[in-house]
Formats: sequence, C-alpha cells, structure tokens
Amino acid sequence: MPKLHYHVGFIGSGNMARALVEGITATGQVPLSNITASATSEDSENLKKMKAFGVNTTTSNRDIILTADVIVVAVKPQQVLDVLGQFEAMYAEMSKSHVTPRNLRPVIVSVASSVSISEIEKKTEVAWNISGSPVQGHLPVIRSLPNVAASVRAGVSAYSRGHYCNESDAVPFLSVFTLCSHCEEVAEEYLDTFKAFSGSGIAFMSVILEAMADGGVLVGLPRAMSQKIAAYTMISAGKVVTEGGKHPSLVREMSCSPGGTSIHGLEVLEQGGLRASLMGAIKRSIERAQELRPQHHNNQP
Repeated sequence: MPKLHYHVGFIGSGNMARALVEGITATGQVPLSNITASATSEDSENLKKMKAFGVNTTTSNRDIILTADVIVVAVKPQQVLDVLGQFEAMYAEMSKSHVTPRNLRPVIVSVASSVSISEIEKKTEVAWNISGSPVQGHLPVIRSLPNVAASVRAGVSAYSRGHYCNESDAVPFLSVFTLCSHCEEVAEEYLDTFKAFSGSGIAFMSVILEAMADGGVLVGLPRAMSQKIAAYTMISAGKVVTEGGKHPSLVREMSCSPGGTSIHGLEVLEQGGLRASLMGAIKRSIERAQELRPQHHNNQP
C-alpha cells in the first residue's frame, strides 16, 4: 500500500498515544521517521516506551509544532489548555526567529475527554509573519475520542470538527486515524456519550469476556482455550451486527431456541441484572466525563 506523506506529532506519550502509534506504525504506511512523540522528561517511562517503537522522541513541544501536519494532544484533560496555551508564544518566537514550521496550519487533534472545542480554539489562535506581513488566525481543531483497541487496528474513534476546520483540513487526520480505527463524525454534544461506549465500553466488554472465560474454566475448559473462544465469540456477535446488519435483539433471538441452552443462560443474566448494570455503567461513565471537565474554565463566558 502507498505510504502517507503526513508527519504526525504526539504531545504526551501515555497509554492512548502509544496505542495510536502502535496501530499506525503496524500498517507501515506512515514511516517511523514521520512520527514524533514528546514527554516532559527524557527519563519518562512513557517516552522510553515510545522510543521502543522506533519513532522520534523529544522533550520540546516546539519540535512537534515545527515538524507535524497532525498534532495529537494526548495529555490529561486537566493539562490540555495549559499545553495549548504555549502555542501562541511558540509561534511568535519562531516568527521572530524566522523559523518556518513544516506546516503553518497543522490540524490540532485533542483526544482528551471533557475539554470542549470552544475552549481549545481560544488557545489555538496564533500569529505569523510572512514576508513582513503579519497573519493571524485559528488552527483547525478536531476533538477525537479513540480507544485503546487502536493498538491492534480495531479502534473506534468518534470525532467532531471545530469551527475553523473544514473537510479538507480534516483529511490528514482521517488519513492517519483510519489506519487504526473506525472513525465516526458526530456532533460534539455526543462525544462524551461515545466515550462511554467506545472508550469505557471496551473495559466493560473486557469484564464480560473475562467472566465468559471464567465460566468456561468452571465447566472444565483449559483457560487459554476458554479465553480465546470467549474473545472470538464476542467478535462474532459484533460482526453479525456491523457486517450482517442485524439488530442485537435479532441476533439474540436467532441464538435462542425454545427451552434451549441459550434462553436458560439468558435467564441467569437477567436475574443477575447484567443489562441494567451495563446501562448504569454507561450512564455513570458519561457523568464522570462531565465531572472531569476543568472546573476553573466552567465560568468563562
């Protein structure tokens, strides 16, 4: 497959950033030399793990701005606005020093929950000097909420474009992120809901998968075999819905014959409150995402 020419920078090298890098690099379509990741210290364990992928690493976010077409801001939600607050000064310093970035208008991709596009856009208006003429404008912004399954190119990423990001601005982001995730554009108001499904949801599904595997062990299957069967069973159910176009309730009905094994097992699940527990877990995850919104920005006009 043809290689992409885009350069990608990661500000932050934690779990989500590494999952994206692992999935993107696995395709071979983005050269390792085109990816740079930053952290606050060379001694950071996260940065050492990034180095193991073979990508460039740095402790300077200025290096990311200089080299990237897509800048992924992958720090904790509480740190996002402080990090982006450095951009204006860095652009001014580079302009004064006559240093030209690879891309004057890189797309900024925030993968943090709870920090809104409008808050991000307040921090991404920059000024530049071209041939002696000052230019000022907003960098294009995208909020994206991928999940860790991106590491195996099976991620799900909901995203919303900002006010200054048109369809062509989003092309570099989509070209890179679709290498490792299914990308679904949604209105920003639905992003926290998608986070509960695709981000937290993968944790919920992992608990179900683990419980199924334990059930297999309980009835005598070797653990490795039971875990693999449970995982493929979950994949099978998902594919019948995504590729077969069938509603989950229909898949359930297709699997349950009168008086058979599946309907008796489902009775136990209903008695245990599985359905209500999952619905409650998603609701609580959304509430927590709202609680994590930086409080000192809530009262801004």
